[in-house]
Amino acid sequence: MTEHLEGEIEALYEVFGRVPRPLRVEGCAHCVAADEDRPLLAGPVRDLEPDVLQRYATEALLLWGDVPELRYFLPRLLEIGAGDGFEFGFPDPEIVFGKLGLARWTEWDDDERAAISALLTRWWELTVVDGDPWPSAGTVLCSLGRTGVDLVPFLDRWERLESTGAIRNLHEFVMEEMTWPSSGPKLRNPFWEKESAAYQETVAWLTDGRALAAVERAFQNESQDEPLTLLDEIHSVLGPQTTAVRAE
Repeated sequence: MTEHLEGEIEALYEVFGRVPRPLRVEGCAHCVAADEDRPLLAGPVRDLEPDVLQRYATEALLLWGDVPELRYFLPRLLEIGAGDGFEFGFPDPEIVFGKLGLARWTEWDDDERAAISALLTRWWELTVVDGDPWPSAGTVLCSLGRTGVDLVPFLDRWERLESTGAIRNLHEFVMEEMTWPSSGPKLRNPFWEKESAAYQETVAWLTDGRALAAVERAFQNESQDEPLTLLDEIHSVLGPQTTAVRAE
């Protein structure tokens, strides 16, 4: 994935390259060894291997370091997190991108916010049309939600359903990443923060008729058997659920 994000990643390195290298990355004295930060500071940030950043990426802002240190490591953290980092034992993307929410990045300087927003947008654009994305569209959507970004534009983008990949991703999301108990639909991914605006907006999108209308539009414009079958299966789930929710 990261080979298709080169421009956005380079922009992150350029913008955050002005952040000075920390002298130390202090951590909880009971949890982080006194010299455990040395490998993190041994060379250029873009050369750090995933296994070197692994523990810091998990514990940043919780037990290890603060926002200034996170800003220094951020380009490399997001580069690995948006790629195949967790194949190498890196934390799940939801954890990595959740650091942005903890750091309140939407209050940072304009050029920093713009660089991060460009990466998030491009990551989603590539993911949502990919027929077999890694990480999955559901994982990426949850990761975006954990940054605190408004998910409405991202869900609007998904509504186009202009490719078989986008339809496959919605099918997987509805069929495998959701449950439909009598109390209302729930998202399975444990990294979703159920009280967050992102969670509530995603559930609303699936139940207030917007996703169902997108499926029906796509059905009218589609002619291939595979996507038609997938759309029909999505409709069979969203249709009754959406009708029930709107009736309430």
